[in-house]
Amino acid sequence: MKKSVKLLAASILTAAMMLSFAGCGSDKADSKKQDDSKQTAATEAQSGTIAAQDLIFTYNGVSVELNSDAAQAVAALGEAKEVKSQLSCHGEGDDKTYTYDGFVLNTYPLDGNDRVLEVVINTAGIPTSKGVQVGDPVSAVTDAYGKDCREVGMYYAYEDGAGKSLQFFIQNDAVQEISYYYDV
Repeated sequence: MKKSVKLLAASILTAAMMLSFAGCGSDKADSKKQDDSKQTAATEAQSGTIAAQDLIFTYNGVSVELNSDAAQAVAALGEAKEVKSQLSCHGEGDDKTYTYDGFVLNTYPLDGNDRVLEVVINTAGIPTSKGVQVGDPVSAVTDAYGKDCREVGMYYAYEDGAGKSLQFFIQNDAVQEISYYYDV
């Protein structure tokens, strides 16, 4: 009896893991007439690639690249409302969290310097390079970035294949949070 329960649990876990890594779909977008730049963006999104510029967080004219020097990003963004630090699980030193109005910047240590690990947008009004923001319906995400993504739980992840991704946390058919993430 115990063996069959363990086998059933293992089967369910395996099936759940396989489903969580399944793509968001591969349906093609409608064939509406679009200008050349929109057509190019739609083609990139449908192919599953994400352009490098879509992985750069921009706020008030300041661009923040993943895995870049965090000191430069923090200086350009200005004084954070709150700064927290904790022992890093990524290297020798501390991970740091800088809280700003509407977003959080997380860092990790590498060779004595802090690097940008993640930027998390948690409020409306700070759009991605393609105009998607917190509060938008999931259709805004798939219209802008395509349906060819990695769906993990409630996240739609658009990845560059080199450890960088743009992730959308979806709940109740709406974007709740947007994360620019570097996989250390």
